[in-house]
Amino acid sequence: MSCDCSEFQNITDNLQLLNKSILDIVTKLDEQASLLNRAVFKSATHCGCIEIHATKQLFSNNKTLEENQFDLDNHVEGVLCPKCREKIEEEMGELIFYLASMCSALDLDLDNIMSTKLNHLKTLGIYNLL
Repeated sequence: MSCDCSEFQNITDNLQLLNKSILDIVTKLDEQASLLNRAVFKSATHCGCIEIHATKQLFSNNKTLEENQFDLDNHVEGVLCPKCREKIEEEMGELIFYLASMCSALDLDLDNIMSTKLNHLKTLGIYNLL
């Protein structure tokens, strides 16, 4: 099922009752990011369906950016179980809800922001992150 960012933002704006103030939205956005991070970490520490093996990312000066990209690791081993996947998706949805709420409060268009960023990523490609 595809989702339209404009529709999502409009529905979010209509449902935002208790946290209409930008101050409330900013704190809820921050809180939601923390809850998302916690859900990811609990997948490793409580459930164990994934493991996180963080090590230094090694870049070689003898390779191109594209070649180095293939050597990088996301440090996640394993696959999310259905319960952890559902919890993380739920927390991501809440985070997007508050992001859309912030866009509405600031009279910004989430769809336009995403389109602009997508075009930026397509134009710069791998060089976007430099």
